Amino acid sequence: MLSMNTNTNTIVDWKAYAQKYDMLLAYNPFYQETHQEVINKISDWNMAEGDLIADVGAGTGNYSVEVARLFPQARILHIDNDEGMIARASEKAAELKNFQILDKPIGEVQFAEESLQGLLCINAIYTFPNPKAELKKMYRWLAPGAQIVLVDAGRIMNLRAWTLALAWSMLRKHGLRTTLKVLKEAKAVSQQNAYIRENQQNGTFWTHSHEQFCEAVLEAGFLIENASVCFRGDCDLVIARKP
Repeated sequence: MLSMNTNTNTIVDWKAYAQKYDMLLAYNPFYQETHQEVINKISDWNMAEGDLIADVGAGTGNYSVEVARLFPQARILHIDNDEGMIARASEKAAELKNFQILDKPIGEVQFAEESLQGLLCINAIYTFPNPKAELKKMYRWLAPGAQIVLVDAGRIMNLRAWTLALAWSMLRKHGLRTTLKVLKEAKAVSQQNAYIRENQQNGTFWTHSHEQFCEAVLEAGFLIENASVCFRGDCDLVIARKP
């Protein structure tokens, strides 16, 4: 997730991001809530032997690895082109036989039409050079009836509000010592989030309202089955199907 853009004005160091990303998310209740909601939706998928599921912009593998465990009969493609993210995902998936990493930027990823039985793209679309065009590609890749799960960061992040929300949540659950330790170790993530915010502000990264994101999904040809906001209102969660 968050690692497929190759055309930024302020360079986001995804490798530095990856090194502390999972540590911070272990303490982030907003991420955990969305992660569980997505996994619950995906667990209802009906996958046959050899079916292909792709996670585009898969980051450190928090979703792709779990999907591979949910569907051992299916093939899972983890698609990302950042060295640090891929290294973390490789560690997590070391024992999985149905897990494959595809090290390519989004512009180079190609599948035969109607060859995927499931697709995820979690907090990556907004970094793509042409998000709406990539949504249309994903539509072509999916088989009729197959589902896509999308989470996208559409609003410009309020970094101070996020820090305060996380700090307050951790203080209540883990105490002052752990909170201070985690926030200190998370400085690399905070710095990269600041760069992400800059790219959102200067127009390099796609910003959108919830309604605009849903419109883009519909314009790509999908039928939306469920849509909501998540991550304290900064992101959109859409479950859609190819008719």
